[in-house]
Amino acid sequence: MYILGLTTMGDSAATLINDGEIIAAAEEERFSRKKHHIGFPYKAIEYCLDYAGITLKDVEHVGHYWKPWILRHKAMQAVKSALISPAMFKARVDRGVAQVSDSYLGMFKHPQRLRERFGASNFKFHFLEHHQTHAASAFFVSPFDSAAILTWDGTGEDTTTLFSSGKDNKIKVLKRIKLPHSLGQFYSAVTNYIGFDMFAGDEWKVMGLAAYGKPKFYDFFSEKVLTKNGSGDFHFNIKVLDHHLAKHYQFPETIIKEIGKPRLPGEELTEHHWNIASSAQRVLEDTAIYLVKEIKEMTGEENLCMAGGVAFNSVMNGRIFHETPFKRFYVQSAAGDAGGSLGAAFYVWHQILNKPRKFVMNHSYWGPKFSNAECQEVLDAANLKYETLPDEELLPRIAKMISEGAIIGWFNGRMEWGPRALGARSFVADPRRADMREILNHKVKLREWFRPLAPSMLEEYGREVFGVEHHDPFMITVIEVAENYKSKIPAVVHVDGTARPQMVNKDVNPRYWNLINEFRKLTGIPMLLNTSFNIQEPIVCTPQDAVNTFNNANFDALVLENNLVLQDKK
Repeated sequence: MYILGLTTMGDSAATLINDGEIIAAAEEERFSRKKHHIGFPYKAIEYCLDYAGITLKDVEHVGHYWKPWILRHKAMQAVKSALISPAMFKARVDRGVAQVSDSYLGMFKHPQRLRERFGASNFKFHFLEHHQTHAASAFFVSPFDSAAILTWDGTGEDTTTLFSSGKDNKIKVLKRIKLPHSLGQFYSAVTNYIGFDMFAGDEWKVMGLAAYGKPKFYDFFSEKVLTKNGSGDFHFNIKVLDHHLAKHYQFPETIIKEIGKPRLPGEELTEHHWNIASSAQRVLEDTAIYLVKEIKEMTGEENLCMAGGVAFNSVMNGRIFHETPFKRFYVQSAAGDAGGSLGAAFYVWHQILNKPRKFVMNHSYWGPKFSNAECQEVLDAANLKYETLPDEELLPRIAKMISEGAIIGWFNGRMEWGPRALGARSFVADPRRADMREILNHKVKLREWFRPLAPSMLEEYGREVFGVEHHDPFMITVIEVAENYKSKIPAVVHVDGTARPQMVNKDVNPRYWNLINEFRKLTGIPMLLNTSFNIQEPIVCTPQDAVNTFNNANFDALVLENNLVLQDKK
């Protein structure tokens, strides 16, 4: 039985499952080339159907990650905001009117859109609650028979944080925290206070910048902005910092008096801004740990699953890994809104249709793939010279080039599902070079100097490099690097001595594992520096995307499956 899951606002995406196993999943941005694509995921759906070799008439159920009729709570929040300030009320009303007219009402047309574009079909369409699809995306593809489930983001229909428990093929809702109390909206408001852009997903910049600062404003944030109430809840004080005003770079005088003027976009980043980021990050972490300990008390479970945009805060995840009572936790690679499509499909299969579980998502390679011949057609059309080599020759050669300082665009197999490049569409380089972070950020990626870079490493060496048993295939957790390794791999160790590793399993991605292993044979270092294969755009999807990036960027070689293209140094 085929089930299609959809995400249709920001980070639009589609997931296709068959009899409870993923067949294909992709974000619309990879096809449209528009970051965080907003709108119906036509191209992602088309890819999923084509990859499975089916048409829409073969799909029996379609799950959607939102219930568009749940509006009352948001409307009441808008009314209450009028008592605080006219500007706050206007920001909410303007946003609400746009959402209702453009997004929410439009959702009722989704079944029609599907049939108009992809042909007649008798599928049953399910509107599902946002946070329950997040919970399903975390638990139903996890390796756990039972687990506590914590989902947190900016907001769903009205819920911002959902406490659930999962057992076998069912999820039970335990508790909700609703607007305006939102960890995601707190963090996005701080993102804009520091002069970044929440709509571009710049929350990651705050997390990276935080390591350079000191939490000088911790007391203010924890006592006046994001407070804990002692009974497993938290309170976000919108009178002091408001997400909706922050979208327009407007901030109450109260916070400006306490922590200084907000940074305008493009202004110089100073130590003061580092300290704001550090303070907000620390308060988020402490609040998260407080909630994790609460759900541990509620459920008694040893396993924890997490999803929602906040679950991408990998520094927070590292503290959860080290400091909470849970023995194991799981966050899948598309934990944000795109993953709502995965959760919607599995929610229908298990929760609604009551089918048993049999699938564990242990990798993220669910996107398009391309043959050597397809890659060669693109290279020929671009008049690029290339060699086609078997892996026995290619991988040692690439490893040697990397060990000598080369930056490689690595295009291998099916594209990753989620925002992390995990060895399918990656730039790879030498983690031993202290200057490699600056080279990649400044000359190749064209982005801020403080953005950390991460290692892809052989899973077998996890304890040697980090001093603890840690198995993370999705690069979702920041943990401390062992002292004897920090000086060996400076390009992937952040200023605070941590790294965000991807553990590469030989059976899951043998080709990438073998490339890293060839580098280990040469250098003794069981990892490569890995960052996403893109330049100020979505991660490359097709061979044409990769060639376009190669022609317009400054890196040394392109590997398209078994085809090697060297940069012309003339």
